[in-house]
Amino acid sequence: MQLLPGCALLPRGGHKPLQHLTYFVCQLGLLLALVLESGMGRVIVAILIFAASAALLWYVFLARPAEISAPSAPVPAAVPEISRDTDWYPRRNWQQNSPGNMNISVFAYRDRNRDGVLDPDDVPMAAVAILLERPDGSLRMTRTNINGYANFAVHLDSSSADIGEPDRDYRFELQLPPGWEITSGTGSHTTRFEKRPGTPAGMVTASPPPVIGLAQLLAVSGSQAVGADALVAVAPDGSRSAVVADAAGRFSFPAYPGDWRLEQAAGSAGAGLHQFAVRDAPVVLGAINDARAATTPQPAPLVLDFDDLERSVIEKLAVGYRGLAFDYLLAIDNQHYRGPGYVNVLASGEGVAYNSSGYPATVTSLYPGEVFDFVGAYFGVAWEQAEGETLVVEGWRAGRQMYRDELPLSHLGPVWLQADYRGIDELRLHTLHYWQFTADDMAFRLPQGQ
Repeated sequence: MQLLPGCALLPRGGHKPLQHLTYFVCQLGLLLALVLESGMGRVIVAILIFAASAALLWYVFLARPAEISAPSAPVPAAVPEISRDTDWYPRRNWQQNSPGNMNISVFAYRDRNRDGVLDPDDVPMAAVAILLERPDGSLRMTRTNINGYANFAVHLDSSSADIGEPDRDYRFELQLPPGWEITSGTGSHTTRFEKRPGTPAGMVTASPPPVIGLAQLLAVSGSQAVGADALVAVAPDGSRSAVVADAAGRFSFPAYPGDWRLEQAAGSAGAGLHQFAVRDAPVVLGAINDARAATTPQPAPLVLDFDDLERSVIEKLAVGYRGLAFDYLLAIDNQHYRGPGYVNVLASGEGVAYNSSGYPATVTSLYPGEVFDFVGAYFGVAWEQAEGETLVVEGWRAGRQMYRDELPLSHLGPVWLQADYRGIDELRLHTLHYWQFTADDMAFRLPQGQ
């Protein structure tokens, strides 16, 4: 760029941004001067602009040298002195009391065999509400996590901690969900904490809360057509009891583990009705359907426990998996999403199934004209916000709906649907409000073994 007369006289070194600014100021001033009338006025304006630029340069480079100088190198941190007499592995002085937070936990589990003992086949139970009553009568509440623990903070003399006062009573109370019972004694426990210097929380208790086992109340429910023949339930010991249906044909009766049958009170014993096992969850029977009795069961049983998928923690079930075709049904490790219904539906192993994004899922036969049977499955709902969600289950054959059932779902535990849909080529599963259902141990019968 060609400088106008006078700007070439400015110094070139120093603070570059301000130097450039000064050049621009000088250039602008001289340009303004050129457009003024010729004569002494132009010379005076140019001299004034040059003087202002010179004053600016003096201020920047001479009056404030400390502020524009290059930054000094950082001062290195002082190196601590090291002595060979240092105790590199000191033992703690246990009389020092500087407590922090420490948890005390209440553990709840699903007592699958109902014996009141935490056995290897029992599983942690998530989302159970545990109430803590403090010495002043105030209440704290937390829910068990996916590993079965409800955690409360302990910190000596802390008003914000759940437990902070020594030598006072604290009472833990399990809030029993509807349809459940406690199998391991009582659901409440009172304890006191005493000061103990050197402990993480500054105080401890001699009687921490015991583990609590829960089990679902076992019942069998279903429905029949209004005005249909009376039904009889045959228990595992062979005893028979009448099944009483309401005006809409719905019925329910208490049960215990073992093999059961549902028969007509008169006529052919067991014709068109159910044979089923009661295990550790309530049973919902598929609607009584004449098509079931007229169809011969397929010969090859198949149970999907979703524990054989090892590529990742989430896997979309593919067409051809175990001899069936799947759409929008996924298998997942039960703890991956941290939803209580993924944990609480677990019947075996580690994997469970769910419908992707809450959308309808289907299971179909692999080949045209081939059929299969859907025997049943454990079902739950994934999240506590969807407690009571309704699952709709349909069995189709050649484009015609042959079976249909609805059952309410819980995030706290499973229900077994004894569907016994025979000779279908498509199984449809969807929830009314598009929440994720969870499933385990889905039982089928196929034309041939897989």
